[in-house]
Amino acid sequence: MSVRTLFVYGTLRPSSRHPMAHRLRAGAKPLGTGTARGTLYDFGYYPGATFDGEARGRVVGEVFAVPTASRLIAELDYYEGAPPHGDGELYRLVEIEVLLDTGPMLRAMTYALKRPPLWARPVPSGDWIVHTRARTARKLR
Repeated sequence: MSVRTLFVYGTLRPSSRHPMAHRLRAGAKPLGTGTARGTLYDFGYYPGATFDGEARGRVVGEVFAVPTASRLIAELDYYEGAPPHGDGELYRLVEIEVLLDTGPMLRAMTYALKRPPLWARPVPSGDWIVHTRARTARKLR
């Protein structure tokens, strides 16, 4: 069976409450948590990231093996606004290197911003889940 190795860093992460995160967990095999060189940006309700093998920062996420024959691939591409054979309005599908927490480096596809945004704030930790939890805690005070 052919699979797409997919790195997710925002609303698709397993600890996210988004319905598409649930759909990904149900239809794909988790391979582990890892990081990729790049910069994570805060767009308010969702993140975006740029990836560069020479970047000093790291983006935290999870890696999944998604069967390419499943409808899930098309659903994820649609959700991210990244058509499989071209660029979307904001995102495009790119291949990156991911360092798994367990040690090995692997290549994975991810949804990357087409260009760094002019107005979005970088997330220093590179971790969307940690960032949104801290932001929520600040609002509750």
